[in-house]
Amino acid sequence: MKQALPSGMVQMKAPVLVHRQIAQDHSLMRLKAPAIARRAIAGQFIHLSCTNSPSTNPLLKRPFSLLDVNPPAGTIDFIYKVVGRGTAVLTEVPVGSQLDLLGPLGRPFTIPSGLKNAYLVGGGVGIPPLYLLAQGLLRGHKAGNAREIDVFLGARTKEWVICAEMFRKLGVNVHIATDDGTLGYRGSVVDLLASVIASERSERSNLAFKTKIASGAGRPRNDKRMFYICGPTPMMAAAAAVARERELPAQVSLEERMGCAMGCCMGCVVEVTTEPAASHARFQRVCTEGPVFPVEAIAWKE
Repeated sequence: MKQALPSGMVQMKAPVLVHRQIAQDHSLMRLKAPAIARRAIAGQFIHLSCTNSPSTNPLLKRPFSLLDVNPPAGTIDFIYKVVGRGTAVLTEVPVGSQLDLLGPLGRPFTIPSGLKNAYLVGGGVGIPPLYLLAQGLLRGHKAGNAREIDVFLGARTKEWVICAEMFRKLGVNVHIATDDGTLGYRGSVVDLLASVIASERSERSNLAFKTKIASGAGRPRNDKRMFYICGPTPMMAAAAAVARERELPAQVSLEERMGCAMGCCMGCVVEVTTEPAASHARFQRVCTEGPVFPVEAIAWKE
């Protein structure tokens, strides 16, 4: 059963087809939701009841970013991490159950015309929406004009690294950082990002110099590049700073607690850089104006 809402979002009862643990404290769930699978775009999310029980605990739905959609099969996938009451209850939902679902919600990522290089930077459960984005980036390129995609995955420890093999199967470049060094680079995923970008800058400079000498022409046109960032707020702020220092555009997908996910409760507002800085213009709702914003629109806290 489904109910079409005026904005194009759908409310429905969605059967649980797959529910399995994929990493420590992380699980994947697949739902049968054809109407949402047909409409959803990378960066959008769903608002899901965490229980099929008549109990009202937890009362409120929870937002989850979409990992994957399969329109022909009518399915949607998402990954969640157990962090509180809602997600703890969700782990107890068996395959075959039906969960109340609202979606697709929010503003998605956008892919500018002519994009050649994309840096996807994810931390924790901010990683899944980047997988759906990577698929869109790969589908969007023309033959002979392939996009170069570098994916940076960050986690506290190797037991919390998710989606790495899925990205590798897409054929993109995968870089992993863990805080404790148990997998990949030891340290922040943003430090790893900065290191790779610096190395690429050196290679680009050498190539530009050689091309100029060989052809007698000016500097070759730089390929268009874009950062796509999703994860904990401190990580996003740091990655945004890397993009800003290099004068490269970036989009961020914000993570905030939500009550209604429809713009009514005002529980997920964030401060933006809108001018003039009147109180009614300085805040926007992550659920409707976001979750994806241009990086320069966010008033990052020091």
